[in-house]
Amino acid sequence: MTRRSLLFCTALLAAALGACKPKTETLSLLVWEGYADPSFLQPFEQSHHCKVVAAYMGSSDELVAKLRGGSASNYDVISPSSDVATSIVRAGLAAPLDLSKIPSYNQLSSRLRDSPLVKANGQTYGVPFVWGPNPLLYDTTAFAQPPDSWSILWNPKYKGKISLWDDLSGTSSPACTWPRKFSASTNQIPANSTT
Repeated sequence: MTRRSLLFCTALLAAALGACKPKTETLSLLVWEGYADPSFLQPFEQSHHCKVVAAYMGSSDELVAKLRGGSASNYDVISPSSDVATSIVRAGLAAPLDLSKIPSYNQLSSRLRDSPLVKANGQTYGVPFVWGPNPLLYDTTAFAQPPDSWSILWNPKYKGKISLWDDLSGTSSPACTWPRKFSASTNQIPANSTT
């Protein structure tokens, strides 16, 4: 065997053995900015011998669009807000969890653990772990008394003077205060409507 053949065989063997070494598992996230901070990802990666790759979404609408666009299978973990969690489950865009692999699940607050937002057909599709406000901001010079409900949005006095964040999470809470019975399948809230 020539020296050149020996080098070639050695290189081929090294490449083959290198391909056999265990691959680092990857955990793919689709989360809100700040939910994949390196200060807690790095210790997780070290203790679980994996690599965490995070993609970010700027809104609930963007999350749903990415999932409906065919990329649902690209992510191991998603972090939907409560405004879209149920629709993601109903649309089949999330897989049920094996709760036996989440030993601390029963330690969650029962108000979070028993939330119907991520449950369907006796299965659990998500683990709510935090909650936060949907704030109603207002101009203190325009109101004698602070608003105490989203229903203020339907007061004709404020027609044309109200703005909302153009996002499902920004409109779902106010829509729940719509003063009439509403069915999204048969009616739509007219733009600029006040009643």
